[in-house]
Amino acid sequence: FLGLCLMSLTFLYPIFYMVITSMKTGAEYLADPFAMPNGFNLENFRAIISRFQIFTYFKNTAIIVVISVALITVLSVMASYAFAKLKFKGSTAVYLLIVSTMFIPAQVTMIPMYVIFAKIGLVDTYTGVILSYLAIACPGAIMLMTAAFKGIDNEVMEAAKIDGAGYFGLIKNVIFPMGSSAIAISVITNFIAYWNDLFTPMILIKSNEKRTSMVALASLMSSKTSIDPTFQMSGLLVSLIPTLIIYLVFQKYLAKG
Repeated sequence: FLGLCLMSLTFLYPIFYMVITSMKTGAEYLADPFAMPNGFNLENFRAIISRFQIFTYFKNTAIIVVISVALITVLSVMASYAFAKLKFKGSTAVYLLIVSTMFIPAQVTMIPMYVIFAKIGLVDTYTGVILSYLAIACPGAIMLMTAAFKGIDNEVMEAAKIDGAGYFGLIKNVIFPMGSSAIAISVITNFIAYWNDLFTPMILIKSNEKRTSMVALASLMSSKTSIDPTFQMSGLLVSLIPTLIIYLVFQKYLAKG
């Protein structure tokens, strides 16, 4: 227990440091980066909202991530149900082929994918980023959910069929409730991963008005504003809030899974 408490501190301290740093002035930070702030200063947050327009980048990120996670979840649930409970010729081969794509690094596929997207007009669009996330995330989600759905008793499925449940009825009334832990893990991990993703949006999105929050914050780090760490920390802290909310909402499912 003591070991876990110490480990928790190593995860919580960076968040604590971000909070106290974002409430300091530049002079306070230079005087002592690790000291507590002199007061409850919100000027950095006002600046990050008004001058940096962080909520515009939040909107862009939310559009991409919410649509991506929703599509990943729906497609993975349907595919996993087929692999776990439906018997069809070649199912094992198809499943292994899909899962094997997890071993291909995204950096290897990025150049050919960019060339294809450029030819069909998907560069600098939300659609291009969403499609790339689907290709990257679905194999892992399918592997996770297939393993979980195999643990659902076939008797429960048969009882639902006797009660008149069809294909979508089984998914809605049996698969989703009984496989909720695996689905929640997929939602949490994909949401956090793609909310914090820098690589893919930086490659595919060119317009400043379509940038995601991580790309915008990365540009902030490299700009002349980077001499003010308190301003940086306020932006990073604000960008952290959505992922914390998602984790807190789904944490009981994560522990159960």
